[in-house]
Amino acid sequence: MFYFDWTMLLVLPGLLLGLWAQHRVNSAFSEYSRVHCRRGLRAEEVSAELLKQSGNSSVTITGVSGTLTDHYDPARDTLRLSQSVMGSTSIAAIGVAAHECGHAMQQADGYT
Repeated sequence: MFYFDWTMLLVLPGLLLGLWAQHRVNSAFSEYSRVHCRRGLRAEEVSAELLKQSGNSSVTITGVSGTLTDHYDPARDTLRLSQSVMGSTSIAAIGVAAHECGHAMQQADGYT
């Protein structure tokens, strides 16, 4: 017997929107991973400089396995960059690293 749950009318569009957004992020990252920084700076070097200039030099930068698994851990004051970002000189990787630095800066400023 077939049973239709009306909550699927809410869940399904959210799921589809999430999948579409994930596809767009992965596509953009893939495209701009082929464009490299003219100065040859790696993403972790840019991160360290951004954190230093913002007065957050106590933040530790480490690697984490996976692709686009980058995140800032406020409990440990650690910026974790994925394998696809850590040593890369692409503007996509630098953009992801700068985004995660923004989270550390927000915490330092008390911005929730």
